[in-house]
Amino acid sequence: MEIAKTRNFAIVSQSGSGKTSLAEALLFSAKATKKLGSVDNESSHLDFEPEEVKRKITISAAFFAFKWNKHSLFLMDTPGEDNFLHETIAALRVADSCIFVADAVDPIKPQTQKIWSMISERNIPVIMFLNKLDRERARFTESIDSLKEALDIRLVPISLPIGIEEGFTGIVDLVHMKAYEFSEDGKKKPVDIPEDMADEVEEARSNLIEYAAESKEELLEKFLEGEELSSDEIISGLRQGILDGGFIPVVCGSATKNIGPSVLLELIVSFLPSPEERGEVTGTNPETGDEVIRKPSADEPFSALVFKTLTDPYAGRLSIMRVYSGTIKPDGTILNANKKEKEKYGPLFVLKGKEQENIDEAGPGAIVALAKLKYTETGDSLSDQDAPVSYPFVEFPAPVITYALKPKSRGDEEKITNALARLKEEDPTLRVTRDPETNELLLSGLGQIHIDATIDKMQRKFGVSVDLTTPKIAYRETIKVPKKGVIYRHKKQTGGAGQFAEVHFDITPLPRGEGYEFEEALVGMNVPRNFVPAVEKGIQEAMQSGPLAGYPVTDVKVRFYDGKSHEVDSSEMAFKIAAIQCFKKGVLEAKPTLLEPIVKLVVTVPEENVGDIIGDLNSRRGKVMGMEPGKGVQTVTALVPLAEVQKYVLDLNAMTAGQGTFTMEFSHYEEVPPNLIEKIIAQKKEEEGK
Repeated sequence: MEIAKTRNFAIVSQSGSGKTSLAEALLFSAKATKKLGSVDNESSHLDFEPEEVKRKITISAAFFAFKWNKHSLFLMDTPGEDNFLHETIAALRVADSCIFVADAVDPIKPQTQKIWSMISERNIPVIMFLNKLDRERARFTESIDSLKEALDIRLVPISLPIGIEEGFTGIVDLVHMKAYEFSEDGKKKPVDIPEDMADEVEEARSNLIEYAAESKEELLEKFLEGEELSSDEIISGLRQGILDGGFIPVVCGSATKNIGPSVLLELIVSFLPSPEERGEVTGTNPETGDEVIRKPSADEPFSALVFKTLTDPYAGRLSIMRVYSGTIKPDGTILNANKKEKEKYGPLFVLKGKEQENIDEAGPGAIVALAKLKYTETGDSLSDQDAPVSYPFVEFPAPVITYALKPKSRGDEEKITNALARLKEEDPTLRVTRDPETNELLLSGLGQIHIDATIDKMQRKFGVSVDLTTPKIAYRETIKVPKKGVIYRHKKQTGGAGQFAEVHFDITPLPRGEGYEFEEALVGMNVPRNFVPAVEKGIQEAMQSGPLAGYPVTDVKVRFYDGKSHEVDSSEMAFKIAAIQCFKKGVLEAKPTLLEPIVKLVVTVPEENVGDIIGDLNSRRGKVMGMEPGKGVQTVTALVPLAEVQKYVLDLNAMTAGQGTFTMEFSHYEEVPPNLIEKIIAQKKEEEGK
């Protein structure tokens, strides 16, 4: 591997723009695959997981290492569906550059802005591929204008389409001023530039030269003096502008007809940066906390970042990493800098879709995999044992939807837990918890499709089937008024020793969130003090199940001020029973009510959706607490009952065409409106009846 001839790039776009189809066409054009893979006819080399084939979308980032024109290329095909954007975030963390795929029929899709912001945040050099120019209603100029306006970017066409829609047969290369038509297998043949395109080509070419000239001082001088720039100078200027982020070149084509990908391959090699050009990277010494700089050189100590984990049925767990410095060869020992553990490893692989190929070594820029590492997880850094370095990773989105899992077969509970643990290795955005109150096993994810795909994979890989249900709400019970002088006598006389205990309580409500308070206010010797712990224990036991629906009782104070005892028949057990019954009696007489969890919801939506969002939150018994404007968006903060927003992500997507995002966190408990209390109690009794 020559570092200067290494390119790694992610292909990104919103779902439906033809990202995977373009990746397949690039591989076929480079002769890395023998057949042009297709998502639609289920022959894709990259969308090969059964869940992807079924849904015809990319769910998991896929990788393909190949050679072309004496260069080593590492392609990363990423998801565009919102439920799986964490995969794209991870790939962009390690990519040196990317191909942004836009749809010439529908260039501004709901998530276009979100995908683009992920790229611009990392200052990654980009080539844009305007796809689907063979489709009905495809538009070249209008699409570019729409993208410029929506994304606020400078776009420079470096090729023009010959024909449009069904008549789209080729492209004009504005850099070399050549025209090509393409056969069905993607082979290009030179043709004359169509006469009716002469003016359009001339104008676009002048525009291209101007952009190229402004990127380099010496070229700008030459341009301003009226001298003509050579093709090499144009390429040099364009390359510099792309690396500096000054503009984005646009290539036109059709991935499924393989028109344009062969030209795009040339541009990837000519325009996109090598690891050397992306420059040094900064990490931290895990021992000292000092900053560490690594250059993308084979002479530096080895370092890499694991950005994805795969569970392979044959090779076991695969840790996929991007090498930043040094060289790695098969069979050795390296340091996991995050875990501070040595990792022994065997063969070194590159991935070619679902296949793995053993390689002898890998250097900076390579995307490679190691199998069966003992300690390593996604986000960990691997390095030379004598030169440790830890690289920062990314923050994944928080889960937005939760389901309770119920095994379809008895005895599968342990299998489910083990399967989910394995799936979490592959997908760190999954959250698996056990609710201590309801005892439900909860699975949280980034959306409905994310959850459904996880359940499908669990069934396929581990043979475990589950039913999904909405999680139970952890309601609470409390009291609304004080109840003084609550008395309960526990007396039981049978053969042998009897039981006797009498307790006198004052029970009063506490401010919301205070929990529980016990006050021992005994005077005199009616109750020996050694029985007080038993009384408190009885109260705490009684608080676990309230009188309305059996939910825990909270926000109450119990003042134990008097009672009676018997020198023979009183015992800790007798006082505990008396305390339980006295507490229950007192709560029933103190106007018991239900409390529900309230969450803080922070919703960010396009400005035009704000009215709908506020109206919807009000209909969910929410209280809007504030609004904050942003660039084309508004952020609304509201307090809403959890029961009203358990599947909020589905409704938000529907209201905002997938452009809204939100975070949700527990805030506090509030009293349930009286009209809902009976319904909740009835529902609880029905559940217990089952």
